[in-house]
Amino acid sequence: MTNFHSTVSRRDFMKGLGFATAGVGGAALAAPGFKDLDDVISRGSISRPWWARTVDNPTSEVDWTQMKKFSEGNTMRGKGTEYQLTYIDADEQKRRAADKSETETAWKAEKKPGYTTRDYAFAGNATKGLSANTFLGPAANSPEKTGVPKWEGTKEENAAMVRTFLRFHGMMAVGFTELHEDTTMKLMYEYGPNNKVKYTFADVDTASETSTEQIYPRKCKWVITVVNQESQELWKRNPTPLQVQIRYPRGQWIQSLFQGFMTSLGYYALSEGGNGTGIAPAFGVMAGMGEMGRMNRMISTEWGPTVGVFRYVTDLPLPDEKPIDAGFMRFCQTCMKCADGCGEGAISFEKEPTWDVSGPWNNPGHKEWFEDSRKCRAWKMLPGTCNAGRCLSVCTFTKYEKASVHSFVKGIASTTPLFNGFFRSMDDIFYGDGLKDPATFWEQPVPIFGVEGSVGLENY
Repeated sequence: MTNFHSTVSRRDFMKGLGFATAGVGGAALAAPGFKDLDDVISRGSISRPWWARTVDNPTSEVDWTQMKKFSEGNTMRGKGTEYQLTYIDADEQKRRAADKSETETAWKAEKKPGYTTRDYAFAGNATKGLSANTFLGPAANSPEKTGVPKWEGTKEENAAMVRTFLRFHGMMAVGFTELHEDTTMKLMYEYGPNNKVKYTFADVDTASETSTEQIYPRKCKWVITVVNQESQELWKRNPTPLQVQIRYPRGQWIQSLFQGFMTSLGYYALSEGGNGTGIAPAFGVMAGMGEMGRMNRMISTEWGPTVGVFRYVTDLPLPDEKPIDAGFMRFCQTCMKCADGCGEGAISFEKEPTWDVSGPWNNPGHKEWFEDSRKCRAWKMLPGTCNAGRCLSVCTFTKYEKASVHSFVKGIASTTPLFNGFFRSMDDIFYGDGLKDPATFWEQPVPIFGVEGSVGLENY
């Protein structure tokens, strides 16, 4: 490996920004200097950027004594119609729908960028995937059928093996969490989508399912959490139809392959797929893959919030990884760019997070900025507002990691919150709301599969 020495101290970096003056930042400029990269590498294989510090508890406070298992069917996806009527009545919903239909019909007729034939052709086909995933996975040869012994490795060997397979097939990052009855087990859903299927852990050796229940053997006590692909180039075309969510079809394909791989090793990779199994952002945070932010979504260290997070439950012994402090939650206290980006006011402007949920679509027991999901959905009913996640699109951390200045900014923000307001202002100056002209999508080169696939490789 070619050695690269980062010898720039925070003091020198701040001088370069013009901040090393008598009036600014004694505390900030006295912060520890950047680590020499050889020192970082010498610690061995890591799965996080060096500036993301491992901590015992997530930066989003959790009261495990108050937290209970939540059900996916109680989210806005499950009870959207019921919840929505408590914000705007049926007549207002119809009015918004008619306004959107009329406006978008006119945009199609005038061939407005983002609403042309090729845009709809892309949107209608970019999200096609396999048929729905299954809990147990597809048929695959077990070790017994192949005539080889079941795989046996240390937790560390198992972790490296799983990361290698999943990264090779497209997952961006991988983390691991052990399920403990009094804490992380509560992050598993009690019921899946629409509250139709109950998830039960039982003293059995074999996983099984019926039309109303999925049975997990208690030996399946590790959760593999993955950050899946989303394209910033597509999210930056919000609110046009080009802003499609590619994580779901790609997640279906990768899950099918991974479940077959695990079966062939002699282990389970149980997952409902999509939005079921357990609370994805929470498992991502517990595995050290990011922090919760003002949007009440996980901000990943390498790709910001424009990611998909999925999970598999397994009996393959794995490490119990810890959360991180990368400074994201502190940054969110003063940034508020996502809240500015929502025209309906779905995201809180309060400086401090709270224990009080916004509604029954939120899971209590942790301290967070809770979004009003009714307002989120109501705003998307209007034309030219938000296709999906405009708040994620405009986030200060929705930037390509390969620009070296962003790594410097994250390194400073992780320990020195004094400059967070300045970095938000610089983001406004250089990027504005960060959104891009839909027409340019067809005029510029795009990375293979629409994502920067080498990002994060240096952390392994």
